[in-house]
Amino acid sequence: MVSLVTTESTVRMLIERLNWPVRLARWRTAREFGLLLSSTDYSKLATEVYLDWLSKRQFESEIASALAVLFCTPENSLPSFQTVAGHIARPSILADIMLEAVYGVGKTTRGWDDAHSAEVPRLFEPETYFLNHKSVYVPPIFGNEFEKLEKQTGFPFIRQWGFEWHQLMESTKAPYSNHPYYFIEPSLSRSGIFGQFSQRQCDVYQSAYLRTLACAVNCWDIPEDLATEVALHALPLNRGLGKLNVAERPVWLSDIPEKCVNAEESLEPLVRNLIKPGLEQKNMRPVVIKTPISADIAEFSNVSICAILASTDFVYREHCSLDGGLILPLPDGVTIKGMLGKRNISDFTSSGIAGVAAPLCLDLFSLPTGLWLVDYLRLGISLPAPYVFENDVEVACRSNCIEIISGGKEVASWKVWHDRWTPLHAKDGATRCGMLTELREDEINKAQDRHGMALGWLVELNVWKQKEEHEPFELNRRREFFLDQA
Repeated sequence: MVSLVTTESTVRMLIERLNWPVRLARWRTAREFGLLLSSTDYSKLATEVYLDWLSKRQFESEIASALAVLFCTPENSLPSFQTVAGHIARPSILADIMLEAVYGVGKTTRGWDDAHSAEVPRLFEPETYFLNHKSVYVPPIFGNEFEKLEKQTGFPFIRQWGFEWHQLMESTKAPYSNHPYYFIEPSLSRSGIFGQFSQRQCDVYQSAYLRTLACAVNCWDIPEDLATEVALHALPLNRGLGKLNVAERPVWLSDIPEKCVNAEESLEPLVRNLIKPGLEQKNMRPVVIKTPISADIAEFSNVSICAILASTDFVYREHCSLDGGLILPLPDGVTIKGMLGKRNISDFTSSGIAGVAAPLCLDLFSLPTGLWLVDYLRLGISLPAPYVFENDVEVACRSNCIEIISGGKEVASWKVWHDRWTPLHAKDGATRCGMLTELREDEINKAQDRHGMALGWLVELNVWKQKEEHEPFELNRRREFFLDQA
């Protein structure tokens, strides 16, 4: 029998996965295709397939997905700028941002100046479907930004967005997205389980968003710098995170997270086995662990163990806030890297029943984040807070981790793994990703001395359960706090 599968058809099948409804699958596709572009054996074919696919896109968002492949391609294997730019069928301000990030300042098409449908007609009103779903298929920040711009400028950003959406629906005949039955059973969805999906309407809304910004610059004289900033919310992939390799689940976790589920006594004896120095790296100590429980025990579940700086008399109070966020503006707009601004520990300190405490780590929020890896942001990119260190703090993405540098040396790292991963998650939960943050032990000791506080641990066990099949999943939460040196 003659095989109907050819190398070319396989490569074409791979690049089509850039439109797969699962966001993490799009990221993995971009990475694998980047490897093909740099392959000795397949580079020529991969480049031909890539350029052909690029030239046939109907949506601006698809062009951005294609350019994300170049974020994952070694510099010496990139197609030339002229070649790529010549195949871009749907230019946008976002495409130019991504091209400059890959090829250098000034390497843009400028083809997006008139990439819009002209100003919204005076009597046009957006369809009910558009209004009802504009915070469903794209993040709410898209609409929030346009509402803010409307108030600032008086121009009809939301109506223009609805008009561009309508025009794209007419020209592309894109379907109205429905429930993703192939990926999540309706019974699970009715029971409060959600999925990280990007359906066809995501492309329509994102592309209409970018076309609205083109109109704003071209017709309303909105500053291009402002439009660039707003367009970055549609960035598919952060360049630094895109090159991050997924780690293996640490062997030393063993079955301890699973034992926590059925522990009748305190969790402290179990958890102490996971917070010892040197478990993963010499001279390092885990300061944040977040991991799913085995899916055989509870598919929607996790345990988190977070280091806390606390006064020696601290007594944990329910709903005491012992977390916080770090905003990291990106120097080039697309890559996690740069200096973390100074923070005062007093801004994150909370009172317990007795005493006070503050988180040792804060969750990093890069601006922009990249739509494909929101799973990691839901989980939390937990990095030691700037007030932990005496010197300035720098963040850098490596192939195996996000690295924290202070005083000219690596002092901390963050890595992520997948545990029988699916795109599904419970309400207010994350998909089945795990993460580990480690910090040099001497830095922990210096932070305690500098702030006059002791090291403590907050353990949180979350298990979503159904009382009966088809009933809603309900969160069962258990928290415990203990000092490192009791």
